[in-house]
Amino acid sequence: MKNSVLVLLFPSLFVLIDMLIRFSLIQMYSHWQLFFYFLSIICSSLFFVLVVLALKVLKTRIFLFNFILAIFSTYLVVTILGSYTFFYFNGFFPNYYTYEYFKNEPLSAMVLVKDSIHFLDLFILLSAISCVFIILRKLCLRDLNLNYKRWIFSVLALYLGIFSILVFQLKKYDQCLLVDTNFAAAVSRHIIDWEKELKFTGKGLDERNPFLLKKTNGKRNFNVLVVVFESLRKQNLEAYGYKRKTTPNFTQFSKDHSSEFFVFKHPYTVSSTTMLAVPAVLTGIAPYQNPKIFYSQPILWDFAKILNYRNFFVSSHSLEWYRFDRFYKNEKVDHLWCKETSGKPFFNDLGVDDKHTIEHVNRLIRKKSAKPFFGIVQLNTTHYPYNVPKEFVKWSGAFQDEYDNAILYQDYVIGKLFSQLKKSGKLENTVIIFTSDHGESLKDHNNIGHVDSYYAETISIPLMLYLPDGIAAHLKRKVLRENSSKTTSNIDIAPTVISLLGLKGNKEVGALLKNYSGYSLFSKIPKNRALIIMNNNKIARFKVGISIVRDNLHYIHRTNIVPNREEMYDIKKDKKEERILHVNRKHRRIKNLMNCFNPYPVCSKYLPQAQLR
Repeated sequence: MKNSVLVLLFPSLFVLIDMLIRFSLIQMYSHWQLFFYFLSIICSSLFFVLVVLALKVLKTRIFLFNFILAIFSTYLVVTILGSYTFFYFNGFFPNYYTYEYFKNEPLSAMVLVKDSIHFLDLFILLSAISCVFIILRKLCLRDLNLNYKRWIFSVLALYLGIFSILVFQLKKYDQCLLVDTNFAAAVSRHIIDWEKELKFTGKGLDERNPFLLKKTNGKRNFNVLVVVFESLRKQNLEAYGYKRKTTPNFTQFSKDHSSEFFVFKHPYTVSSTTMLAVPAVLTGIAPYQNPKIFYSQPILWDFAKILNYRNFFVSSHSLEWYRFDRFYKNEKVDHLWCKETSGKPFFNDLGVDDKHTIEHVNRLIRKKSAKPFFGIVQLNTTHYPYNVPKEFVKWSGAFQDEYDNAILYQDYVIGKLFSQLKKSGKLENTVIIFTSDHGESLKDHNNIGHVDSYYAETISIPLMLYLPDGIAAHLKRKVLRENSSKTTSNIDIAPTVISLLGLKGNKEVGALLKNYSGYSLFSKIPKNRALIIMNNNKIARFKVGISIVRDNLHYIHRTNIVPNREEMYDIKKDKKEERILHVNRKHRRIKNLMNCFNPYPVCSKYLPQAQLR
């Protein structure tokens, strides 16, 4: 009996710590969730005992004994510390889709890990592994008087039976499992699903078959730039009331061109994942719409091509990330520059340093041509881990400080763009639209990043427009001013570009306008506009849930936590979303809000069952 207690001491201590960490969650678990939690405790304990028994069999073969023990010690420490650290930063445990990123994007994932782990973290990790190794070695070399040869096969059979159940129920109960078992089950499930997932669905973007527009005789005499930032939230910009001077160049530019610079106060993204948000900016098609439309709707530069613009797409990103290279494969853009064509090293896990990107854009601006240019510029400085050159480290100590330094550096490279436009004499003849794919959480709502959150900090984005006097005289600037206080979105950019280029009267383009759920910023936007935000559809597979903003109400259904939870906020009065409002489905405003999901069948999959009855 004493020997059995000694063997189970480590897993018992682990279970006790886990119960303390998730105590508040356990109280909310359903009967089935509790059942799978305790099943994972049994499974984890059995696996520990199984390894100890196997090591006792091998203790006379010292090299093999030490090798397997080192692997087991590393597995325990990495899965346990890694999972709890993830939980601390994100408010939930790693799930099937978390590990899927490492399978689908190994290069970017490794760059991200490299940038995230510092020397002290590595020292703690190695120290923990060494301690576990020494403790387990002493345990396994003790004479425990256990008939391990008789028990090992019984324990193995029981473990495999329970583990198989957990693997096949993983996607439903992953947040209920002990973290080491959750990791093992997720890896096993990925191996089982490997052949099935060779089919492209849900692993990234696929090839487009774009609608080809016929060229017209019309011409425009002004340039257009669309600048898409990465993970840039409006809350940390001076234009939106932030007290820190994170954007001196932007601020000065807006002052110098106050009558020509428009800042939209309430813009939101339609997705907090780049894989869906960037295509939404470029095509105007949101994640909740039909994928057939998504893969056929023209991209912004297609509208410029029919007016004989020279066009370019310059991106700091690696386009191999989530198969963006497939998405752009059939495009006929005049000039494309990205991480793969730049010859530059990785600056962060997404791609190259933005200074190289802006330098390349400036060369294209300087290029002499009889044609005006239409360019899309995609930056990445404000993506985690917020790398910046040393001279731009102005604040330090917290995530928000590092993020603000990244904004400051990005503002610096944007300043280089402004300078080049002025120097070349093209500033007064160039329309510039600024937006972001999504926002960023900086430990707000117990989360770092953006993919697994729909809170205000991850869906709020900047949307700004520089429209020089004298350009596009056919458009009403008064309406533009009125819309600055309405609910707007990055899916409004495509219909805005069509209005800007004067293509609404074009027969082919006019037929495509019905596919947009966004609005031109030059047309009156309804006061009660509803905007759906989602990261899950047939293209992207994230376990997040769904969200919607209408007027001041912001509804979220979170499916990445157990139990799933509905939340409602007043996003305009309660800007940090600290006070959860009661979701009263009998109230007319709530009913009208929830009915906004009805036109889009894909949404029903991510709504609570009570909503569907």
